Amino acid sequence: MTIQTLNTERKELLSKVTILTAKKKELYSNMDIEQPMSDDEKSLISEIANIYSRLNQIVKEKRKM
Repeated sequence: MTIQTLNTERKELLSKVTILTAKKKELYSNMDIEQPMSDDEKSLISEIANIYSRLNQIVKEKRKM
C-alpha cells in the first residue's frame, strides 16, 4: 500500500466514524445504568471500536514506511 491509499482509507474511516458516533449520541444519549445495553447499541459500539482499531493500524503502517 502507498501512503496515498492509506490517507484515502483514513479519511473515509474518519468520516464513517463521525457519522456513527453522532448516531450513537442521538440514539443512546440518555444512558440508564440499571438496564443492560441493547444488542443494537452493543453492535454500534463494536463497529466504532473496529474502525478506531483500523485507524491505529493505518498509523502504524505509515510509520513503517
